[in-house]
Amino acid sequence: MTQKELMPLFPPTCYLKGGILLVSPSDFGRLEGRTLGGSRLFMLVCHGSLSLQIAGRNYEVRAYAFLDVMETVSIQMEQFSPDLQAWGVFITFEFASESLKNLRPGPQGYLLERLNIPVQELSEKECGTLEHQLLLLRECLSDMKHFYRQELAQLYFKSFSLELGNIMLSHREDTDRFTPHINKYDFITLGFLKLVSRYFSSEHTVDFYAESLCISTKHLTRVVKEKIGKTPHEVICNEIVHQAMLMLEDERIPVGQIAEELHFSGQASFSKFFKKQMKMAPMLYRRKYEKK
Repeated sequence: MTQKELMPLFPPTCYLKGGILLVSPSDFGRLEGRTLGGSRLFMLVCHGSLSLQIAGRNYEVRAYAFLDVMETVSIQMEQFSPDLQAWGVFITFEFASESLKNLRPGPQGYLLERLNIPVQELSEKECGTLEHQLLLLRECLSDMKHFYRQELAQLYFKSFSLELGNIMLSHREDTDRFTPHINKYDFITLGFLKLVSRYFSSEHTVDFYAESLCISTKHLTRVVKEKIGKTPHEVICNEIVHQAMLMLEDERIPVGQIAEELHFSGQASFSKFFKKQMKMAPMLYRRKYEKK
């Protein structure tokens, strides 16, 4: 079920249409047994436990865990413990982009790593910090008559994202905590994602990453496609276009400079790439962003 399909299950005080759906602990049980997908999902487990499947992999998640599941990945909510206290935050790309503007909280490779390791262990204090932000967001959404309800929701989501980014930066050396779930293909995928997070702006070919990992391009493509549902080329392109969008949102940066920093042969080459990925020219994207 997508965010749009889930919304009728919850009162209007829980969501902004086309933007965000916040599922509080009192309502979280409505997600049990459902298959979710097509939406970015943050999940914070404060008490109890639940079993689930993410992209076909089984997880037993307990208190003080944080999950970040990309919109391209399906998640099967299987069994909840009677004492489960958890939050769910479903967001659209548009809502997150508008809330964060050109900010990208957390480590450079955070989004890529979450594709392969969606569960992060937290301390009780860290869990409490994030829950405090969600309580503020819930209070904001619950006031349907507030004149600035949407603007406040964006502000509190930004605040939540900044606290999350700070926590993830402090856990930068702990990204492999869930090693019991990782096999050799997982290591290949994670190694590839970490390389992309470092070199995407200068290295655009799959061959570079395959050579760096000492495997064939064909093998890398097969493994990555099987693990995360995207080809290595798609992953690289997604990172490039995301960075391009952030730079285009800053009108002080000329398009030619963006093309140069992202190592395209010229502005025309960059524009052709961006138009293929986004179905619009870079300058059109910039003008649309400026009108918001």
